[in-house]
Amino acid sequence: MYRHEKTPQNATALLNSVSGFEENPTETFLAEMQKIVPEMQDLPFFHHNIECFCPKFVLFEGQWVGSVLTPWMISVVILPGPQQTWEPRELGDKITVQLPYKALTFTVSGIETVPQYLSCSLHSPLDPNLTHEQAIQLTQDCQRMILSMPIKQATFDPDRRNLFKAMVK
Repeated sequence: MYRHEKTPQNATALLNSVSGFEENPTETFLAEMQKIVPEMQDLPFFHHNIECFCPKFVLFEGQWVGSVLTPWMISVVILPGPQQTWEPRELGDKITVQLPYKALTFTVSGIETVPQYLSCSLHSPLDPNLTHEQAIQLTQDCQRMILSMPIKQATFDPDRRNLFKAMVK
């Protein structure tokens, strides 16, 4: 499920293994994102009309997968699941994860109460015309999409119709 690629730019390594969250970490992760808001609010791409939001994370192959909306981005995040232990990785490393929709490349990240998680920015910076309600809907849609199987439109096969005609005779 994971492909690990080293990035020499960041030599900051996490020293301990990372234990999984036994309970859904949505509220914990959301609270951490809200703590970052004051540090970001003076940046030119900060969207003052949008608040942090996370739909409930979902267990996928033993890991917590979710999407997060902040006033500056929409991302997909993966956190270790129940009874999971992640090996230490360097912050900034890149890992490709195959999700049902497609493979996405994630960055190893860390915040205070979530020492290691994977993040993949889907939309940054946010469109300045995006309303809070639209941003929430987009965040929810992104989470559904990444965990959905891709569906191909069936193509019309004229020979197949001829097969049915042949069976009727």
